[in-house]
Amino acid sequence: MKEIRIKKIDEVIYYEKLKNGLDVYLYTKDNFHNNYVTYTTRYGSVYNEFVPYNSNKMKKFPNGIAHFLEHKVFVQEKDPQPEEFYAKSGALTNAYTTFKNTTYLFSGPDNLEENIEYLLDFVGSINLTEENVESEKGIITQEINMCDDRPMDILYDKIRENTLHSNSFKESIIGTKKEVNSITKEDLETCYNTFYHPSNMFLVITGSFDKDKVLEVIKKKMDSKEYDKRDAVKRPEVFEKDSVVKKYEVIKINTDIPKLAYNIKINVEDFDMETRKLNVILFLIFNIIFSDTSIFDSRLKKKGIIANTLGYNLLNCDTHFIISLIGESEKHEELIKEIDKEISNIHITEEDLKRKKKVLISNEIFSYENIEMVNEMIVDNIIFDNHIEDNIIGVINSISLEEVNKVIKNIDFSNKSVIVIDKKK
Repeated sequence: MKEIRIKKIDEVIYYEKLKNGLDVYLYTKDNFHNNYVTYTTRYGSVYNEFVPYNSNKMKKFPNGIAHFLEHKVFVQEKDPQPEEFYAKSGALTNAYTTFKNTTYLFSGPDNLEENIEYLLDFVGSINLTEENVESEKGIITQEINMCDDRPMDILYDKIRENTLHSNSFKESIIGTKKEVNSITKEDLETCYNTFYHPSNMFLVITGSFDKDKVLEVIKKKMDSKEYDKRDAVKRPEVFEKDSVVKKYEVIKINTDIPKLAYNIKINVEDFDMETRKLNVILFLIFNIIFSDTSIFDSRLKKKGIIANTLGYNLLNCDTHFIISLIGESEKHEELIKEIDKEISNIHITEEDLKRKKKVLISNEIFSYENIEMVNEMIVDNIIFDNHIEDNIIGVINSISLEEVNKVIKNIDFSNKSVIVIDKKK
């Protein structure tokens, strides 16, 4: 078992690659009183074009298949179903699909080994029939209808739609009704057989447990299953323009308070640094300028332009970052002007940077006291960096004011897309 030592924090994550290609990450502490386990396939909504298993030809699939598969994997042919099985030991279970991964999880203090074995079994099998595929379409259509009625869901979809030209992050994770209805049993089988293979998956266990014993249970369970050797799934190269699709759009729907997303699109290749470090620097910049401790926040609250601090979101689309400032305001036109004014003259001091770096480092250290947070951190590192960053404190400490100002200078703030969700009159 390999030790991944997290520098400056004195934490250790244990790692082993199994014979079938499955990556296993274990993080344990005696003072934890619960366990949190995630089983992830590197398959999310953006992987809608690829060379399927046992084929040599690129094929395009309808959007929404990764999410559809999550539904079908989570419903087993024979009882007990996952919710029933885990409830017996007081555990909770769930699953979710993102742009780049689908994750199945459970959390609970007892029966860890048995619960892991069941997780490996139920995710490692799928029951597809023409009838249950068709019936699932109705369930997912209802989910789409719910999303279509939620202003924030509309806003987040519009952020990508108005910012990205051809990058598959543009598409909805759940798909449209038409796309979902076009999905066939054969489509689902092809995608499952291509992406739900141990060599394309990883298991993360955080909590209080005997790491050697747990790893032995995992090995024994996986050795009892037959898997062939696989190469990495081939996908087309992504090309995305630097410009946004639409600079400004107002959408009139039923909403209590108008909502706004102010989005800046940047090409990661414009910055000569690691993506993870760029991500940290961008967070520091926008946190200093727009957080609840900023002069901007205080000024706009006094003016009555905002009641709550703007949210900050960064979407890593592989080729580009989309930085979004998201908030609610009855005076959205004034808010847009105030953001424009703020980013046209950014001034960050050495003191600002030091203070925010200290907060960020504290947050990183604290995350190792929470089994869910450290599990999510590991998953995020694997999905976006393909490795665990073992010196994130060093990365944060190394960031200088000169580097921050260089990044600010390289951002084209005019390459923006603003979306307003306004009340119907």
